[in-house]
Amino acid sequence: MNSTLSPVKQVNRIILLDALRGFAIFGILMVNFPIMYHPVTSVLMGSQSDGSTLYNLSEWFIKFFFEGKFYVIFSMLFGYGFWLFLNKKPNNGKRITPLFMRRLLFLFLFGALHVVLLWAGDILTYYALFGFILLLFRRVSDRGLIKWAIWIGSIPTVLAALSAAMVGLASVNPEISAEIKAGFAESYAHLESFIQRVSHIYSSGTFTEIIKIRLAEYRMLLPGLLFFYPVVLSMFLVGFWAARRGIISDYSNHIPFLRKVFWWGLGVGVTTSTLYTISFQYAIPSFPGTWEAINAASHTLGGVFLGLCYVSAIVLLHARGKADGLMKLIAPVGRMALTNYLLHSIIAVILFHSIGFGLFGKIELWHGILISFLIYALQIPFSIIWLKHFRFGPFEWCWRSLTYLKLQPFKISIK
Repeated sequence: MNSTLSPVKQVNRIILLDALRGFAIFGILMVNFPIMYHPVTSVLMGSQSDGSTLYNLSEWFIKFFFEGKFYVIFSMLFGYGFWLFLNKKPNNGKRITPLFMRRLLFLFLFGALHVVLLWAGDILTYYALFGFILLLFRRVSDRGLIKWAIWIGSIPTVLAALSAAMVGLASVNPEISAEIKAGFAESYAHLESFIQRVSHIYSSGTFTEIIKIRLAEYRMLLPGLLFFYPVVLSMFLVGFWAARRGIISDYSNHIPFLRKVFWWGLGVGVTTSTLYTISFQYAIPSFPGTWEAINAASHTLGGVFLGLCYVSAIVLLHARGKADGLMKLIAPVGRMALTNYLLHSIIAVILFHSIGFGLFGKIELWHGILISFLIYALQIPFSIIWLKHFRFGPFEWCWRSLTYLKLQPFKISIK
């Protein structure tokens, strides 16, 4: 392929973006890990507290500080990165859009393989699909992007509220109410049985059986798409807008705005994250009701506001020169975000599935938190050392080579 388009060189990278990606990878690990050693479909059952103080504190820790916040950050950064890619300036007259679409196609294939071979909770396939949708917003005004982000991001809350209202109105009739409760009880019992079967197969099944049950889990999660992924697309648009305005690349000119984001994010984020943590104890995601509607709304608001609070805090600290050490540690993790994200699933398969150590379902929540810290602590030196010898992470190199239909330089030449 004869083209002057090529991957971003290290000297031209926005180090702050890499650091934010590295930070997001940590939070995503903390949220995903509990549903890597338990069935991912267990999220449909709501809180599974055993009543112990240690379990409750562990669950509250994850719900308040992590859940809903870091996929928001990662999605925004993906949108930011997509804008940067779409606005590369080739000097040979070639269009960037076909290259962008090929990049998304291979990301989708990475996601599909991730689902089949490693984990049903993959997000890469949806990132790829939403990347295609982003093309429709290339010429939308800044104001239009924010309006669309708000409308799309509100879909889960609106759907949860409408579902709860419909069930509430139908329940006024005693006969209908009894039918609804009976139907819910039957569905819940089926879900419990399915989850038990999933746990058994992951912990003792063959490789083929594990793939089959993983795909069954994936299909069972599909109806919940509208209650989660609209926020991902919404934050893609926010990231697209932020890149267009240079909020991160030119952060020194946006300090007053970032301060507002921090304080609003802190105030609204803490309040709604507290509400989310409380409502989660009573909500059952697979059954529409008042607590479920509150849970959906607080999950979205808490995730967006506290997530943006985290981002603005890091950027403001960096602007004051107080985050240089942190940047050096986590930016390499962010440069290898795809590799490190997939490594989480690879490590989980080795630790928990029967084809590895078979620890599925045998890990307590607080154990999972400690293991998550350990994994991330190991990914930091791994990423630093790897990038001293190679230009990209292994999966990033593969993705880039496929995107450009040409093997990219991989090893760093030592002169």
